[in-house]
Amino acid sequence: MTAATDLARTVAVIGAGPRGTAIIERLVAASRCPDWHGPLTVHLVDPHVGHGGRVWREDQPDVLLMNTTTCQTTMYPDPSCHSVLPPVHTDTLADHLAAEGLGPGDFASRAAHGRYLARVLQRAEQDADPDRLRIVQHAAEAVDVTGPADGIQRVRLSDSRVLRADAVALALGHLPTALGPRSQQLSDAAARHDLVHLGPANPLEVDYAALLGRERIAVQGMGLNFYDAIGMLTTVAGGRFVTDGNAPSGLRYLPGGGEPRLLVGSRSGMVYRPKPDLGHDLPAPYTPQVLTGERVLELAVRSAGVDHEREVMPLILAELRRALAGDGYGELASDEALIPLLFPFGRRGGETADAHRRTRDVLRISLRAATDPDPAWVLVYRVLIAMRVQVGRLVDLGAYTTESVRRDIDGHLRNAFASWASGPPVLRVRQLLALEEAGLIEFAGPRMHLDIDDEEGRFAVRGADGPTILCDGVLEAHLPPVDLPAYRSALIGAWRERGEVQKDSWASRGSRRRMLTGSIAVDGLYAPIGVDETVYERRLLVGVPVSTAQPGSAITAEPGTSAQLLRHAEAVALRLARAGGALHD
Repeated sequence: MTAATDLARTVAVIGAGPRGTAIIERLVAASRCPDWHGPLTVHLVDPHVGHGGRVWREDQPDVLLMNTTTCQTTMYPDPSCHSVLPPVHTDTLADHLAAEGLGPGDFASRAAHGRYLARVLQRAEQDADPDRLRIVQHAAEAVDVTGPADGIQRVRLSDSRVLRADAVALALGHLPTALGPRSQQLSDAAARHDLVHLGPANPLEVDYAALLGRERIAVQGMGLNFYDAIGMLTTVAGGRFVTDGNAPSGLRYLPGGGEPRLLVGSRSGMVYRPKPDLGHDLPAPYTPQVLTGERVLELAVRSAGVDHEREVMPLILAELRRALAGDGYGELASDEALIPLLFPFGRRGGETADAHRRTRDVLRISLRAATDPDPAWVLVYRVLIAMRVQVGRLVDLGAYTTESVRRDIDGHLRNAFASWASGPPVLRVRQLLALEEAGLIEFAGPRMHLDIDDEEGRFAVRGADGPTILCDGVLEAHLPPVDLPAYRSALIGAWRERGEVQKDSWASRGSRRRMLTGSIAVDGLYAPIGVDETVYERRLLVGVPVSTAQPGSAITAEPGTSAQLLRHAEAVALRLARAGGALHD
């Protein structure tokens, strides 16, 4: 991107969460280079600017926790990122929170991460020479961005101001979405029968108090949002967890009053296991020996496309067998031992008998293994993290057939990987088990089905092959999907109405059958494409809504991993600087 002839010498960044803050930090680093031609003004737009952004804002309840340890988060690129711009600072979240008494292996609250983001932004402002780079904050929402594909852009704010910019970066996380057809049916039924329905949303935006006083609530989803929900629900109820050495969980729950019983299930029935409590001594990433980088590339060039179940899953199991046998855990180094460990309800949730007990037992076993921690269990955890990376590379390279992605990866494997590799801190699983021991949690297992019984005026809920249970509320405990047509963002909606954005699609090798993803289509990595194929070069998107083009960029930046969040931030910062005439190609 080159500078426009009608220079405003101004750029804008919309979103002040991790991605937007990282772009500002990289702009400051660029402004310190000898070939910088200032001054350049950058407008940073976010209703929660200076406070961590919407998701990580520093005033949220401390009960909401990160699911990574403090030493696994940074906002500054390190040598693994191969940055073009020189580093300015190096402190990680662990460095920042050491003064608060948190260690490198601790799980911080999201509010604490928000304080770190606020500090990174504050320091960037202090580092910036105003004669070279001026940072202007706007505590407002950007409701529209207009302008030609390769010309001056105008950013309209919710406070009626209009900013003129040479280029605009949109650093976005999960956006609010309209309810899907099924969720809307549940919402309509709740309105008819005086029930409660809480649809997919950021946990900060859910009214958990609406669940108090209800008899039984169906909870659909058993991932991180579910763990957030039990933390928030028990907090609003005024309940407390106290230490109890006689309880299997190690805790006892003291109700605050009004807590409903929760009937919990999902499509797969796979509850997320706790992350192993490794302290600050985190093991090195596992290096694949079977599904290696070379093997990934060999699979990726097969003209017929790859079937995951037939060609890749055997390699994953072989990787696990090799690692376990090599470290002396021969009793686990067989498919007969591994399959029940990895898939408690069978490969596709087909084994459903006694779902509550089986789920509880998986949690108890994984809690013990994560707390000690058990070396064999940690090894399985490490191998699966590495395998998830390799499968992700196969997807990104278009190696799989489209049918295999839909059936195997999206339909099953992503959730199975996440249930091992993306789990909550040990504390959350203790709390979940304490609620089960108190009679407030019942696990419905896989294939949870929600229906509406208009005669009874209740939701009729059934998990797997179990009995139908009547509930007076539904909580959909998952984030809104990445779905361009459903976004309720005023800005994205305006682009959608004018045809300045379109849905992306993905196609594999072999069949080449295209599959819509819900992600926003971009040219290369960042510039959105209109329905008439116009490329809006002066609008740069990073984050969740462009996840097809930028897989992995929504994950918090971990030191030493060549974090995509930070690499994308630098690339976008350089493009902004060139558009504003501060740097030349």
